[in-house]
Amino acid sequence: MSIGLQRASILGIPVDRCTRIEFRMFLRKSLSALTARRIVTLNPEIALAARRDARYGVAIRTADLLTVDGIGIALALRCFGDRWERRITGSDVLEDLATLAQEEGKTVAFLLRHDGLTAPPLLRLALAARWPSLRSTMAMVDPRAPMDPALARAIVDAAPDIIMVNFGHPIQERWLAENLDRFPSVRIATGIGGALDYFSGAVASPPSFVRALGIEWLWRLLRQPRRFRRIVQAVLVFPCAVLWERSACWFHQQRAHLRFRST
Repeated sequence: MSIGLQRASILGIPVDRCTRIEFRMFLRKSLSALTARRIVTLNPEIALAARRDARYGVAIRTADLLTVDGIGIALALRCFGDRWERRITGSDVLEDLATLAQEEGKTVAFLLRHDGLTAPPLLRLALAARWPSLRSTMAMVDPRAPMDPALARAIVDAAPDIIMVNFGHPIQERWLAENLDRFPSVRIATGIGGALDYFSGAVASPPSFVRALGIEWLWRLLRQPRRFRRIVQAVLVFPCAVLWERSACWFHQQRAHLRFRST
């Protein structure tokens, strides 16, 4: 990392330990970089999916910055002695990128899932209220279909400096990894998932105490019971996988130590 960020590893997936100030420094440096930088907001579901799916794992591991998003990632770092300052969630990324873009006169392209909850008129109203001088463009995209040549040309013609997509994982990370090279003007690209739905008002935002405790997953489960399977992955499967990995590592270290003492 150009600003000296330190990386840890969870289930073989890298994660950058950075403060909010360091994150904002990274964004500013990225705007003047020669090539685009991809940001992933890492949560337990993404880490598990990257371990199961080799192709998706490449898309995640090759990102330029992976922030601590999910509370499970943060707790895993803390439990095993790694420094952790605070989470940087999709909402934080949206806030910092849009604020920086408005300050620097940069253009942001918002690519919205064609069957998602946030429609362009709703997003335009929310953006105008929060960042009235922000230069933005937006389009509805079917991320599962091959890239539409007309859409690709429209994005190139708009020459955005920043791209934010809300396709949800694992689609958004894979889509950006596969298509970012098509857009030479872009310097920062990231998927922000449901954060855009919260921001636009399409979905009710969790109360501040819910965010402070890191239990957004419980809030979303109560409001969207269909997310039960995903919540189980994050709350039960992920901690077990992390403990198993760390236990196996400790066991191998002990065996190596015993071999060394016996020689």
